[in-house]
Amino acid sequence: MKYFLNLFISLFITIFFSACATKQKASEILQSNSATIIERDYRDITKLLVKYKKILDLRNPMLSDKKLSYKIIYNIEDNINDINLLKNKSYKQYLVKAFADDTKYRSDFLILGIYKMLFNAYNIKDGHHLTALGYDAQNFTDAFYTLKILRWKIRNAKDKNGKFIFATWQLNWQLEYNKKYKNISIDSLKNLPSLKSGDESILSHSNFNFEVILSLMIDRVQNSLKAMGEEPLNLSISAMKAIILL
Repeated sequence: MKYFLNLFISLFITIFFSACATKQKASEILQSNSATIIERDYRDITKLLVKYKKILDLRNPMLSDKKLSYKIIYNIEDNINDINLLKNKSYKQYLVKAFADDTKYRSDFLILGIYKMLFNAYNIKDGHHLTALGYDAQNFTDAFYTLKILRWKIRNAKDKNGKFIFATWQLNWQLEYNKKYKNISIDSLKNLPSLKSGDESILSHSNFNFEVILSLMIDRVQNSLKAMGEEPLNLSISAMKAIILL
């Protein structure tokens, strides 16, 4: 009887520890797969950021420093974070500066602010991560809400003179009108180059390219959060602004 009892205990212990080892191994595999997904998301999102910068500069040529643009793109593509236009300032200060009235090259501050935020969230300074445990979910959540706020703010923010800070969704005829006229009239509209040439009409759809790219970036960050087993809440712009303080 004692023999069978000892045998049973031995079998139980063996099965128990084998199950624990199997469970631990499965957990390690899941963590490793999550880390791979997160790294892939970062590569995708930085490609989108470079694309966004290029079309933003084309649309707003006076809002970026041409000498600095190449270096910013190089930093993003090579995972370097050595451009510091503001001394000892976080990415939020860069983003605030991007919308300030006294900022000359606001596009550079906007892109650098976004990049520094992503560089921090994806913990690039520590290099390759074997598991998802090397990431902080809160940083991803902050990045998710910040990008949503920026998507809204870039579209709507105006300077002290009531003009849109960034040209993104506007059509060419709208930009031409804002440069030449203060009051709308039929004659002024007829003389705008983009309408006169027939390239655009007053009823043409707005430019959604910028919002599409930002939306894809937001989706990538959300996908990284899901890989960590997290899901951000669906909040209003005002609620997100209160959390992010931006």
